[in-house]
Amino acid sequence: MTTTPDAPVRRSWSAWRTVWVILGSLLILLGGGLLVGGGIGLWAHSQRDANGYHTAGPERVSTDAYALTAPSLDVGITGPDALYANDLLGDVRISLESRNAETPLFIGIGPATDVAKYLDGVGHSEVSDFDVDPFRVSYVPHPGDAPSADPAAQTFWVASDSGTGPRTLSWDVADGNWSVVVMNADGSQGVDADVSVGGTLPIVLPIAIAALVVGGVLLILGIVLITVTVATRRTVRRPVQPAPGQIPAP
Repeated sequence: MTTTPDAPVRRSWSAWRTVWVILGSLLILLGGGLLVGGGIGLWAHSQRDANGYHTAGPERVSTDAYALTAPSLDVGITGPDALYANDLLGDVRISLESRNAETPLFIGIGPATDVAKYLDGVGHSEVSDFDVDPFRVSYVPHPGDAPSADPAAQTFWVASDSGTGPRTLSWDVADGNWSVVVMNADGSQGVDADVSVGGTLPIVLPIAIAALVVGGVLLILGIVLITVTVATRRTVRRPVQPAPGQIPAP
């Protein structure tokens, strides 16, 4: 008597297995994207200058009016101390130098409402838009007269600097609605300067590390999910029909 072993048969591919493979693929794509983003974040963190600032510029800004303004810098971050604006954005640094070495410049940051009152009726150019690459600034002109007082005489500035040669303004970002003003220190007409802007952005490194960790976990989960789904297709055994003249096993 001959015993014929059952033949292994793989079950058909189920819809649920397709779902798991799709889910695993999505996890791999998401994890890969986070890994790329985290790598870019680490690269950006490494591009800081010696003082720890990410800097753009210098670029030329100019106007025939009495002032250049970047109005309505609305900083509205709320939450626990660890999430305040100065913890997320760090310090802001604005460096500028007049293209006329003999002309002293003034730069100041102040509450938008106070700046608007000071420049009410004063001819100035308001930055409406700018592009980084290539650098291009669009202005909205506001016709008017000369200011009634020099900018440094105002008391509402939260940060300011003035004088000849290179000038640097540093500001701890705070909640509020702010405006940046660049003028000649004596309030005269025609502002022409090279400006660069930088920030410490301490949040960049933690975000980059978090993206790398989460991305790596998702990538591994996706690979494991697909591998397990494909490798664990259940196998059943089907009796083999005996050959002609062969006595079936009891």
